[in-house]
Amino acid sequence: MPSPSEIQSMLPLFLQLLFFAVAGALIVSVFFSIVGFFYRNAIIIILIVALLFGVNYGYIDLTKLFGAVKNDNASITNLLQ
Repeated sequence: MPSPSEIQSMLPLFLQLLFFAVAGALIVSVFFSIVGFFYRNAIIIILIVALLFGVNYGYIDLTKLFGAVKNDNASITNLLQ
């Protein structure tokens, strides 16, 4: 059985080992929960990415979709005068 002084000298190494074990478990669990979230919501994520792609490259026109009024430069300058 180790003496109290040996236990006291090994305590920092034991606490460091315990810290890294807990930190590693947290990192692994966060990684798996993120992967699980993406796996469960893959269809929704793909649809959102496709919608953003369509809006960005002009396949979907938001002004027609929401009925926004298009203003040309002439009407804007008339408003400013």
